Amino acid sequence: MGCGIIPHLVRYGLTKNEMNSVANYQEKKMAKTSKANAKRDAFIAKKLAKMTLEEKVGQLLTFTRRGAQITPSGIEQITKLQCGGLCLEPYAVETCKNLYWGNSQIDQNFKPPKDYFTIAKTYFAGKSFGISITPGEYTKDLNKLQKIALARKSGIPLHMTIDFEGDFKNDYMAGGIRQFPPPMGMAAIGDPKMTYKINNTIAKQLSNIGVTQMYSPVCDVNINPKNPEIGVRSFGDDPQVCAEHAVAFVRGLQDGGIAATAKHFPGRGDSATDAHDVLDVIRADKKRMHEVELVPFQAAIAAGVSAIMTGHSVYPAYDDKYPTTLSVNLLTGLLREELGFDGVIVSDAIGMAAILKQWPLPQACAMAIKAGCDTILLKADDDSRAQCLFGIKMAVESGMISEERLNEAVTHLLRMKYDQGLFETAGKMNPDKAQKYAMSKPVVDFCWDVSKKALMVMRDDKKMLPLSTKEKTLVIEQRIPYEFCGKDPYMHQHMFSEDIVVHNQNCILVDTDFAATEDELAECLELAKQVDLVVMTNYYARIVKTGNNRLLVKKLKEMGKKIVIVTNFPYIEGTTAEADAVICNFSGTPDSIRAAVELMYGKIKQNPRTRLPVKIEGQKESAVKPAPKKAPAGLSYC
Repeated sequence: MGCGIIPHLVRYGLTKNEMNSVANYQEKKMAKTSKANAKRDAFIAKKLAKMTLEEKVGQLLTFTRRGAQITPSGIEQITKLQCGGLCLEPYAVETCKNLYWGNSQIDQNFKPPKDYFTIAKTYFAGKSFGISITPGEYTKDLNKLQKIALARKSGIPLHMTIDFEGDFKNDYMAGGIRQFPPPMGMAAIGDPKMTYKINNTIAKQLSNIGVTQMYSPVCDVNINPKNPEIGVRSFGDDPQVCAEHAVAFVRGLQDGGIAATAKHFPGRGDSATDAHDVLDVIRADKKRMHEVELVPFQAAIAAGVSAIMTGHSVYPAYDDKYPTTLSVNLLTGLLREELGFDGVIVSDAIGMAAILKQWPLPQACAMAIKAGCDTILLKADDDSRAQCLFGIKMAVESGMISEERLNEAVTHLLRMKYDQGLFETAGKMNPDKAQKYAMSKPVVDFCWDVSKKALMVMRDDKKMLPLSTKEKTLVIEQRIPYEFCGKDPYMHQHMFSEDIVVHNQNCILVDTDFAATEDELAECLELAKQVDLVVMTNYYARIVKTGNNRLLVKKLKEMGKKIVIVTNFPYIEGTTAEADAVICNFSGTPDSIRAAVELMYGKIKQNPRTRLPVKIEGQKESAVKPAPKKAPAGLSYC
């Protein structure tokens, strides 16, 4: 017994009896899994046999669900477009007036078939913000949506997905829900067991609410310090470190009831551009990719990751024409056949300029499904949703997408839903349990402990830290984009100033836009004449195209001021050479901001094990952007 397993156990130095015991356990486990899978596959086959073409195609689409208000449009994307999942963004409000990163996703040349239909639209003002909804109330909201889905003829629940990466990419941050540092902060702590616990805690917070899938971990190895899109979203620039923490991340999430999604396959860490703006070509050869980019993905696959998200980049080593999302070579050849991944393949948001500038959306959706994607992420509240449904449907009807490929994609999605128990639990989450867990003392205390550990002094050449309260201090705080604030006492736009006042009342408080406007810059320079010391934030966020406060730091230094900055970004754009002292907290989230202030005033000390997981020596600062004449009207990706 166990003859196929025992050879693999010899290297662990076990006795023969111990090896037999382990082998027996493994074989029983495999037999039990095989029996469960047979039951699951029979259930799915029965579902597939009854589904219409429209229902199958709908399952392949994951639409954005913004806000926490149920609208006719929100209902009909479930009931009429038959979507398989929703990507949750409660910080915003649903509206067909919004663009995605400045672009409309509607194909003006789309020729609708005879059976084409559109759904209701919501005409709320663009850039409107969602409400500060508590975990308990949000649970009730998601339960309602699942019940709408389950009432469909197919009876298939929704996968409820979310971005919850830490820093400025948490798509649910209201109601006091605890937010943790991003992957680079986790890797800086240097303890994969901590990474596991962080993500297990996050998973329990979110799965209690009704979230079923997270678009994490980011498995990109960030070997390009000038990468404008990845940065602290990555674990670092060492493939093995990234792999080790990716495994802990995946297991933490999935043990907590959330399907993990490794991204952005096969790796965007060496990119110098943002896929939201342009299609990049990453010219690594196959050897380099297997030694660097693919290492964390292979580890995540071995750890049983449920899903993998594609990256919108071209990799000539595998395909010199199509980006991964549209590439048979990369998705079917490399990911499925060579790496052996049998889970769900998710497209990154299909409306990014990397795709949209070359392929109209309905065509791109069909190409992605044909290449091997199982589900398309579409962030739009307009008619592009119907266009994508019919674009894929017509591709199936014409034979471009085979019925076998369609059924394969739906099967992958239904397996994930079945394995998570969604056919039994969807719509039945307990709001009181969700609220109680998220606000529980162990979760609150753990988040604070993690934030204190993911914290380091990057520079203090003049030995200014800890700060004295005797010097008159000017405190300059960037306003975190309002979309990404919880709008409540736990998370708001003046957390930095609020906590400084706890330690030091001998100060002047002022705020600026993320990049100070001309008027704000002039105001800060005038106020600085009254003080000897300036304490300020210099966060970096890929979502803010106007830059950050590097220009203001330079101008203050030209005045001869002593400057201490707190940044979330350990690269030169965050640490900026002119500052006298720099504290990096890796994250613009509440506990990370407050921990940085505590360190600055000597109330806590840096964790001795914390290390920077990227190389920063020899970086050259890029050109500093001029001050905007006025603050931007809003962020266009909502």
